[in-house]
Amino acid sequence: MRLYKLSADRSRLFEALSDIGVDRHALRMVEKGLPLNILVKDIKSPAANILKQEALASGMDAAVKRGVVSCSVEYSDALIMGSRNSFLRLVKRLKIQPFGLKELASDIEKITASGKRDYFVACGRKISVAEPIVMGILNVTPDSFSDGGMYTDCLEAEKRVRRMADEGAGIIDIGGMSSRPGACHVPAEEEIKRIAGILRHTVSEYDIPVSVDTCNHETALAAARGGALIINDISGLSSDDMVRVCAGSGAAVCIMHMRGMPETMQKDTGYEDIISEIKDFFSERIEKAVKAGIMEESIILDVGFGFGKSAEQNYTLLKYLSEFDVFGMPLLTGISRKSMIGAVTGRDTSERLAGTVAAGAAALLAGTDILRVHDVAQGVDTVKVINAVMKAEAR
Repeated sequence: MRLYKLSADRSRLFEALSDIGVDRHALRMVEKGLPLNILVKDIKSPAANILKQEALASGMDAAVKRGVVSCSVEYSDALIMGSRNSFLRLVKRLKIQPFGLKELASDIEKITASGKRDYFVACGRKISVAEPIVMGILNVTPDSFSDGGMYTDCLEAEKRVRRMADEGAGIIDIGGMSSRPGACHVPAEEEIKRIAGILRHTVSEYDIPVSVDTCNHETALAAARGGALIINDISGLSSDDMVRVCAGSGAAVCIMHMRGMPETMQKDTGYEDIISEIKDFFSERIEKAVKAGIMEESIILDVGFGFGKSAEQNYTLLKYLSEFDVFGMPLLTGISRKSMIGAVTGRDTSERLAGTVAAGAAALLAGTDILRVHDVAQGVDTVKVINAVMKAEAR
């Protein structure tokens, strides 16, 4: 008799059950081996009491604050832990309970039932992210932190686009205003002037979706009219005008989390719970977008590495990036050459390729769908290797 530890991975458990020779109906036992943990915030004590008891009755557990049983505290958080199957049992039991637990059951059902969407829709075009894709960065700016001034010349910008296309970029992201810490805001008129020529060239010469990195709604409108399929808004739809433009254009929109603007963002990096706060931010902005007419299928999320976060906070987000799958929307990650790499390696911007590849691999393993990079060839290779890892089977 021998013992082996198996990973909590769907394909690994399915293989083990198949090797055992279980009845085909018993293959559904895979769901029992897939752990799921859900944190419920600010639930009233009477509801928390019922939730814990129903969790126990469903073959799982729920941890609540001391004092909930006696109702000596008014509110508590609750951590519910179990298999996916046990959550299904819990949902059925909560649907007949009072104190808002019926509504909680519906929310839990959405989390357990829905998988992450493997595509997004941009101007009526369905773009697959069933396998992660690389977004190549083209900054036509004089002051970007890594490549400022390199592609302000039209011919150099065109060469850059050709190279990224040849290296396998799935999206070209054009930026006309630097978003490095401390960067000054650029008027929309100047930003449009910077991007217009290379946007026109890229759209006309290549069958590659073009994204425009901007927080100016006037620039977004000009970009959409010029053929851009994606608006990459670092301000996270903070402007109602930007929401209106994105809704009217039909373009996909990337909602990024940032506090303030680049000029001031690093002055406010205090969070009580950075992951929960960014989740709350996304919930609010997604609701705002959908109410304005932006399709859910057109929304991409970006936690905003380096935007109003310390190096330590950036690595916390990277470690727990998979938690943002809860929204069911594609995740974009931009880590390339950033100061969080330099903070760990001690290397200058021009020497951060190895660190960028390592961080990108970690992001892909955590569920990133779009990897935004300066070094496209290396980014594509990173995606290929991680795809091979994810597809690998035990035999």
